[in-house]
Amino acid sequence: MKNQLAPFIIVSVCALALGPLCAEFFGPEWRARWMLALAANQFQNEQLDDAEKTLQNAAQLSADLTTDPEFWILKLEIDLNNKNLGQDYRSVYEEVKSQIAKSPTANQANLAYFVGGLFHQRHQNELAVEILEKFFPPISQRTASENNSISYFRSKTKKGLETALREIDAALVTDGNMLPEFLDTKAWVLHGLNRNELALTFIQQAIKNENAAIGKLKGMNEKDRIELQKRLFAAPSTQEASTSTAKNRLEDLTKHFPDYSPKLLDALVRGVASLRFHRACILDELGLTEESELDYAWLDSFGFQETDKLN
Repeated sequence: MKNQLAPFIIVSVCALALGPLCAEFFGPEWRARWMLALAANQFQNEQLDDAEKTLQNAAQLSADLTTDPEFWILKLEIDLNNKNLGQDYRSVYEEVKSQIAKSPTANQANLAYFVGGLFHQRHQNELAVEILEKFFPPISQRTASENNSISYFRSKTKKGLETALREIDAALVTDGNMLPEFLDTKAWVLHGLNRNELALTFIQQAIKNENAAIGKLKGMNEKDRIELQKRLFAAPSTQEASTSTAKNRLEDLTKHFPDYSPKLLDALVRGVASLRFHRACILDELGLTEESELDYAWLDSFGFQETDKLN
């Protein structure tokens, strides 16, 4: 799930420079907006306490600010990253559920979608499902991404899988583009239902489509795209799969592509890693362990020995 705070980075640069000067001319509302940008900037710099105080002050300056979904997205992210909360995720859930309920009705589904992703990142998938069930509309009224997300979170809990199947089918029908992440969700739900032969067809298609998507990446020349596809999708040899020591190819990747953001490369690798791990699990259930070992070897070579940390 993409970071929804990214737009704040650009806004805050301008706002922080011009905010104090303009505040005297435009009044509390403008200053509140400037402080919202400042809080986002502080959050990006991991100054959580400062960000929380700045956001509180911004809300006191302008009641209208609390009707803005960006205000709530930032507040919820600060709350979920607050070190004082520790691992008591149930209390966090109750707090953010209360906050979402206080926000304008039109914003609640989007806020829940965002919070569900934050819980998922922390491997709290049952809470992710709960918050989405609370604020999402019925299946037929959701976006494809909303249905995909709640279906995938259900698949990770291994509960409500028949409902998850209806949700991901609705997402695939609504979208119609055979997105890799949607096909992956379908495969993982089918895996949870022990329908692994069918699950394998979907995960294979997901990997194929992910390969094609990387081959069309914007901002990367054709030569680099081809090389990246080769490095991410070529299967390790049987000999490599049997070796106990693995070379970290992610480091090699960042060195080979110095002109591209390490975060982008890491995100691409993690996406492929999740697909390969899911395929390996499905292959294991089908007794195709020689094939699954190739995926496990790939995961080892990219430094994903702890597969439980893959989302």
